[in-house]
Amino acid sequence: MKRTIWSKRIPTLLGILLIAIGIGITSYLVQSGVILTSKAGPTDTAQNIRISNVTDKSFTVSFTTEALVIGSINFGKDKNLGQTALDDRDQGVLKEHKIHYVSVKNLDSSTNYYFSITSGSKEFLQKDEPFIIKTAPVSPESSASVKTIKGKVVLPNGDSPAEAIAYLNSDNSQTLSTLVKEDGSYSIVENYLRTQDLSSYFTFSDETVFRLLVLGEDSLTSNVRFGNFESEELPSITLGSDYDFTQSNLSTASPSASTGFSSLTAQESTAGNIPKINIPKNNQTFTDSQPKFSGTALPNSTVEITIHSDDNIKAQAVTDASGNWSFRPTTPLSPGEHTITIITRDASGILRTIAQSFTVFASGTQVNESATPSATPVVTPTSVSISTPIPTSVPTVIPTIPVSSTLGPIATITPVISPIPSPGNSTPVIFGLFGIGLSILGFFIFLLSRGITTL
Repeated sequence: MKRTIWSKRIPTLLGILLIAIGIGITSYLVQSGVILTSKAGPTDTAQNIRISNVTDKSFTVSFTTEALVIGSINFGKDKNLGQTALDDRDQGVLKEHKIHYVSVKNLDSSTNYYFSITSGSKEFLQKDEPFIIKTAPVSPESSASVKTIKGKVVLPNGDSPAEAIAYLNSDNSQTLSTLVKEDGSYSIVENYLRTQDLSSYFTFSDETVFRLLVLGEDSLTSNVRFGNFESEELPSITLGSDYDFTQSNLSTASPSASTGFSSLTAQESTAGNIPKINIPKNNQTFTDSQPKFSGTALPNSTVEITIHSDDNIKAQAVTDASGNWSFRPTTPLSPGEHTITIITRDASGILRTIAQSFTVFASGTQVNESATPSATPVVTPTSVSISTPIPTSVPTVIPTIPVSSTLGPIATITPVISPIPSPGNSTPVIFGLFGIGLSILGFFIFLLSRGITTL
C-alpha cells in the first residue's frame, strides 16, 4: 500500500515545531506575568477620607487612591458648590498623588460648607449628596505657650516615605493633621487642638494621652500612643509598626496602640452628563507640540481650559449641541510633562474641575504609547524571537502543509507585548490562547504521524 504523507517524517517535525513555538510563546507570556490573566489596575477611588484642621476660616480634606491621580475639592455654601481647591502641593503645577491633601481656606466662621471630591476624572459624594462640614466659631488665641509635636517617619527599609500624612488627636478633641516632609519629618502644633465640638481650645494635662496616626502609600500605617511629654520630639516611627510610648522605656513596636481616627465613606457620582477629558488620556504622550484636546460637557456650555506649562495657557471652549468640545493651543508646548484642567458645570449645576496629565516629546523622539490623530508616533516593527530550541533537522521550508499558513504571523508579530497590560487589554490573553492552541495542534499532528491515532 502506498504510504501517505502522514506516515512521512515531515508531519513529525511539523508537530515538534508547533509544540516548540507554542511553548515558547506561552513561556514568554508566563514570565512576563500577563498570560491568561486580566488583573485590574489600581483605581482612582477615593478612600480613607478624613476631615481635619477645622478652624473658623479653614478645613482640610485628605484621602488616598491606589492609582497616581490628580485630586481636588469642589466646595461652596450650598449644594451647587462653585469653587475649587487644589492639593496643597499643587499650587504651581498640578501633580499626581496617591496621598491627597487639600486645604480649603478663606472661609466664614460657623458656616456650613458643602464639598465633593474629584479624583482623576471621577467625582465622589456621600450618599449621592455633597459632604458637609461646619467651620468653627471665632475663638480667642490660645494663651498657652506654643508646643509642637515633632518626629520622623521611615519605611521598613529605612528610606523616607514618598508621601504620608500624620494625624493627631486625643479623647474629646478634634483631629489635626500635616503632610510628612520629603525627609520623613513632621510637626504639629498641639495648641491649635480644639474640643470635639470646636467651641473652644482643648485643655490637656500631664495625664492626657495623645494618638498619632501616620498614613502612607499602599495603606501602610502606624498607630502611636504617647503622653504629654516634656520633650516635644517623639522617637522615630517605622511605617507598618504600632507604638505605645505611654509605657515606660518602650522603644520598640507594640500592638497595644489603639486606633481612634474614623474615616468617611464615599460613592462615585452617578449623575449623568459628567464632564470628561477624552484626549489626552491620563499620561498620554504626543510628538505634536500643538495637540488637539477634546472632551464632553453639557451641550452648548462653556468650558474653562487651563494648560499648565512654562507659561500657563488659559482659554475657553463652547460645546456643540451634542456636548463635544475641542481645543488646540495656538502656540507650541515645550517638551516635558504638562497638565490640562477643565472647569465646567454638570447636569446638577455643580462646578466640576477635572485634570489629566500628558507629556510632549521633543521633535523626532519616539513615542511608545498611543497618541491623538494629530500626533505622529514613530513605530519600530519588531519580531518575537522564540528561545525554545528547535530540532536542527526541521526543514527550513515546509511545502503543501495546510497549517503552515498560521506560521507566518508568529515570526512577524509587530505589537510589543507589555509586561503589565492596561486594564481591559485582551492582547496577552489572545497570544496566550494562540500559544496553547499551537502546542495542542502540534501534539495532535505528532500523534498522527506516529500512527498513535487516526484522522
